[in-house]
Amino acid sequence: MGNYSSDIIKTILVMLCCIGVIACKNTGEELSFDGELNYEIDTSGIPRDTIDFNAPGLTYKNGYYYLSGEKYSGIVHKKQIGFNIVTYSSVYQGMLHGSYSSYYPSGELFETRRYRNNLSIGKQLGYWEETGSLKFEYNYYNDKKEGEQKSWYADGSLAYTYHYKDDKQEGLQQAWRQNGSLYRNFEVQNGTRYGLQKTTTCYELEDEKLK
Repeated sequence: MGNYSSDIIKTILVMLCCIGVIACKNTGEELSFDGELNYEIDTSGIPRDTIDFNAPGLTYKNGYYYLSGEKYSGIVHKKQIGFNIVTYSSVYQGMLHGSYSSYYPSGELFETRRYRNNLSIGKQLGYWEETGSLKFEYNYYNDKKEGEQKSWYADGSLAYTYHYKDDKQEGLQQAWRQNGSLYRNFEVQNGTRYGLQKTTTCYELEDEKLK
């Protein structure tokens, strides 16, 4: 009887180990211990030294920053002439890592976002210069849209609310004109859209696949 019980216990332990191995198999996404996506960023090794993008010795090549030939760690300051904004980027071992912020010529905050190992992650927030109110709120995971994406008009009214899963639309998608009228209202399920997608006609689309 004792040997039989021992064999049962061994069998259960083996099964639990197998389940653990399967659960720990690499799925291509970093998961936290509770199974949720991991948005943590370790910035403890990044110096607070700031260098200008045009400083002697600083180069940017193939997505990496180098200072005198070595991968740079610190803050990079840059004037984006075409966009007329100023940016500050946290960099670690040559890669965008940590906080990124940009500012209007007036000094008002234009945008904030975060990076991890050169990939956008977490919330990306944009602001209207005149009022400082939210212009957009996007969510990313490893450079892919993930979760709710929202945008507002300058007067503060909601422009759209879209939902994404792994960089593809999934779930309810809605958009409003500035007068508050709903002109886009559809659902995406496994790549198929259902509902109002045109600005002039209200009708239901059947089996329209996303491109």
